[in-house]
Amino acid sequence: MSVQFIESLLAAYAGITLSAWDNLRLVLSECAHRGGEAKGFEVEFISNSGQALHYWVQVGDIWLDCGRTNAYSAAITRLTDEQASRVNTKKPLECAILSQEQLGLLCMQNAHFDHC
Repeated sequence: MSVQFIESLLAAYAGITLSAWDNLRLVLSECAHRGGEAKGFEVEFISNSGQALHYWVQVGDIWLDCGRTNAYSAAITRLTDEQASRVNTKKPLECAILSQEQLGLLCMQNAHFDHC
């Protein structure tokens, strides 16, 4: 997958803040629909605020942070090489691929409950 695809994906979902797990499912599903290979991980990561568990997605040589594992509202961000190097442990995750309709429903449900 190209850098342009990743940038367009991040731009398309910039206003949507799903849970970290839903962000992971969204990115993996979007990549699968575009014929790309992406892998999900639970990562023990050392950030500026300390050590925490995050969901990350690897798309080629690009790493995306989907948020802390317990985050109910997180943004998807692209990691720098320096950030990606601060991994203590990395555990591969299995995740069901969502259809385009399910992705739309996921975002719609989040928007509805976010305003309730």
